[in-house]
Amino acid sequence: MSVVSTLKNPLSFYDRASEYQLGSANVSQMIVAITNEILSEKPDIVINANHDDEKSSILRNEIIRLIDRDMIFVSIGREKLVRQIFDAMFGYGLLQPYIEDEDISDIDGTAFNEFSIKKKGLRTPININFHHKEALLAYCKLIAIRNGGILNENDSHCRVADLKMRLRINVSIPPRNINGPAISIRKHRKTSYTMEQLVEENMITKEALEILTHAIKTNKSVVFCGKGASGKTTLMRALINQIDDMERVLIVESDAEIYPDKKFCIEQRVKRDSEGGNSITLEMLIKDGLTMSLDTYCIGEITGSEAYDFIKASCTGHRVLATIHSDKAEDCLQRLVSLAASHYTIESEQSLYKMVAQGIDVIVFLKDFQVKQICQVAKTYDQPLEVLYAKN
Repeated sequence: MSVVSTLKNPLSFYDRASEYQLGSANVSQMIVAITNEILSEKPDIVINANHDDEKSSILRNEIIRLIDRDMIFVSIGREKLVRQIFDAMFGYGLLQPYIEDEDISDIDGTAFNEFSIKKKGLRTPININFHHKEALLAYCKLIAIRNGGILNENDSHCRVADLKMRLRINVSIPPRNINGPAISIRKHRKTSYTMEQLVEENMITKEALEILTHAIKTNKSVVFCGKGASGKTTLMRALINQIDDMERVLIVESDAEIYPDKKFCIEQRVKRDSEGGNSITLEMLIKDGLTMSLDTYCIGEITGSEAYDFIKASCTGHRVLATIHSDKAEDCLQRLVSLAASHYTIESEQSLYKMVAQGIDVIVFLKDFQVKQICQVAKTYDQPLEVLYAKN
């Protein structure tokens, strides 16, 4: 019997006119085959099937139909097999223990047998092996589709969010990828860190905590910068939870990542073209927020043209909070201005710098899950940042 080779005939390693007693060694292969066929032919029945009884029943009947069609018999029994297929489709399989570990922030797979995790800023390899590219491909397609994404030869990259598990998931497959599927999962804690816990975790010193606490209490606008997984969102989330309960906060994001515990927060996210209907951009969310009687704007991550609307919002009397990728504190404002200027030429860079200096008060730079520098933004164009705190 040959191994699964294409999605067009995913059950080709079964003789359709015969009956086979499959042992446990082949059950995982069969689960991959059935999953592949459903994703290829009827992906719509997988979406929300874990939360919708009607769709769950439809999916279950389809799984049984495929088992009966090929007269597949396994030693574990048909009902247990159906349950295992459901577990594979709606759990995270081999990655489940790492999904459940609150201290892990990132899970990354660059090949079917090449996975790593990041915990408190430190990346280490883990012993995960899907055994072949086809198994990881089926896994990636399943994760994308069940969370409302599209992943196929024409759409070979997908970014989705699992709101229940608080995950942001990036998946890419051939032809975009040369060496096979890859998956990147960013995890967010179900229980927020308090600022005191972040001190215990050595993310922030007591001196830095005092500076940021004062900034929040005095209504300062703060931008958190650093590379990916440096702790920007973790720290911003903890600070948001320190804002006075009665302060109205609007949080806008490309994908849900902040998950505040504070009361009186409005959480909004973009709606992409692939989701159907009219799309909703970060720029639209920021502009609309001006009419919502807010006290604070929070932008989950600034990566493009929304930088211009963020800068404008910072000059309206609202407190603003945001994260942005930057290699050091000194580069943060330059990147913010560059992103705004690259999309809007109606303002000169000098004019944008003046707006930033007027609207932004504090820059916090993080590296390897530690606050390395806190700077105060000078209110004149030609003055550098004033360093309030620095850690080697």
